[in-house]
Amino acid sequence: MYTTEPSVIPELSITPEQEDLVQEMLEGVKQESPKYWAPGMTDSFYIPVDDGEIRVFHWVPEKPVSKRPVVFIPGWGVVPSGYDDLFEVLYNRTECFYIETREKGSSRLNRKKASLDMHQKARDIGDALIQLDLKGERDFVLMAPCWGAAILLQGLLDGVITVPTIITVDPMHTLWFPKWFLKYVGPWIPDFVITMLKPLFRHALLGDMEEPVQKQRALDLLKEAIIWKWKRSAIQVMNFELFDMAQDIKEEVFVVNGTNDKVHNQQDYPEIARRMPNGRFLYLKTGEENRERLMGLVALEFSKVSHRDGIPPVLRQFEKQIDRTST
Repeated sequence: MYTTEPSVIPELSITPEQEDLVQEMLEGVKQESPKYWAPGMTDSFYIPVDDGEIRVFHWVPEKPVSKRPVVFIPGWGVVPSGYDDLFEVLYNRTECFYIETREKGSSRLNRKKASLDMHQKARDIGDALIQLDLKGERDFVLMAPCWGAAILLQGLLDGVITVPTIITVDPMHTLWFPKWFLKYVGPWIPDFVITMLKPLFRHALLGDMEEPVQKQRALDLLKEAIIWKWKRSAIQVMNFELFDMAQDIKEEVFVVNGTNDKVHNQQDYPEIARRMPNGRFLYLKTGEENRERLMGLVALEFSKVSHRDGIPPVLRQFEKQIDRTST
């Protein structure tokens, strides 16, 4: 595991002028917007996947400012309201697809047969892109934070996801649940007992987390958790370790970070980018209250340019050069 202190990682520094520019850009994309997940606000529908269905939201602005759509894959268990700030940025500016992964409470799965491992979740995304007519020649931006980003990277390794532009925000390198519990206790403990132990899991996940925005998001996702889905998923992905496989990801992948909190350890992200042969790292420092709005800002700027244009002009100064001499 990468343990160098953030203060001595050159990729995790920007000038005061750049930090001011990040804040200025974040302020510039703020606007009034409805709740995209509210009934009637967007198209909401289900698409078939192996042994079940997953939910998709889709919205199209009347006069987009973008050249291509954004496809967004949320993190583990996060409910749609957790990304209100993201949608605020994208609302009436770009077409967006929001694809929920199968551990979410919204999925409709065959409980006896459904797998929830990383390979299956990646296949779901690949299948969804085909069904949404996003494969082939269409240019689009595929973005995911946290565990959603890990799923996308697994899809690249498996060859089931091929996209023009892929952006990972704070990709998780491994599951944050205690591995000893998943290995020795989880398989034997009944679901109703886990439900009773939710307060303990809440404490283990949140601990002394002080960031109010991320803490509320974590509370919301725990509240909505479907225990059997989380239990099966956690057990089936507990051995996933991105640091061990990143060197085999040959595609160009943008890794983006700007915040640091108890769950998202920012020192991991330049290292993940470094281990991928074509990984590229962008650092836009801001407070954790802006984490989702920062995702929206980056997605919006990438949607304004084509894949051939590479990094949008306004974001180029935030790319960090990566030293791969020690790889």
